[in-house]
Amino acid sequence: MRLAVAALLAAAAVALTAVYGPRLVGAFEPYAGEPVRRKVPSRLTLGIMETAAVAGVTVAVTSWGDIRLLPAYLYLSVIGVVLAAVDLRVHRLPDAIVLPSYLILAALFALAAVADRITYGYWGCPLGRTSHLALRAAVGAAIPLIFFGLLHLMPRSGLGLGDVKVAGLLGAALGWVNLVLVPVGLMIGVLTAGLWAAILLVTRRARRTDPIPYGPHLLLGAFLALLIS
Repeated sequence: MRLAVAALLAAAAVALTAVYGPRLVGAFEPYAGEPVRRKVPSRLTLGIMETAAVAGVTVAVTSWGDIRLLPAYLYLSVIGVVLAAVDLRVHRLPDAIVLPSYLILAALFALAAVADRITYGYWGCPLGRTSHLALRAAVGAAIPLIFFGLLHLMPRSGLGLGDVKVAGLLGAALGWVNLVLVPVGLMIGVLTAGLWAAILLVTRRARRTDPIPYGPHLLLGAFLALLIS
């Protein structure tokens, strides 16, 4: 029964992305004076990307034995693929998606926590499991917000404010599971971004002054950290 529910939720996440994803990606234009760098991905492309993301997240969450968390991480997978596509296309991580996602993710975690408390009977402990998880998520969000916020303020860092906000969202999602995953996800994201920049420079497909989208790398780092968990 648990696996059937997980498969149904995963299939719904993939279907929603494939149907509505291209329209959502194409709704965001680049900042004034900036070019459009890629075409809007097709439904097939987004469907394949989402299938890989959803499959990995579903396996990771079900392996924890707590399917109550699956809606939160499937939601993160859906918006993660969309945000990566938008960032690759116009070098933006729009507030219209990122900021509401803080509240949506918090609500999904809260629902999972309520179900957890009902199942395991933590109602009598005000500083019990739920408060501990919420605190962990808050700390997980604060770490990348501060770290990437400081990097954003550095001259020529190439890190946009959207990257900072996405990093905080991913930190909250990783922190809910385990705070150790937060630096792991950040490190993977930074390393893959640096590796990709080096490849572009070596192949002369970019110059040192050319910006690169960090969002997809941060999202990839969080995804791999969840798989490691």
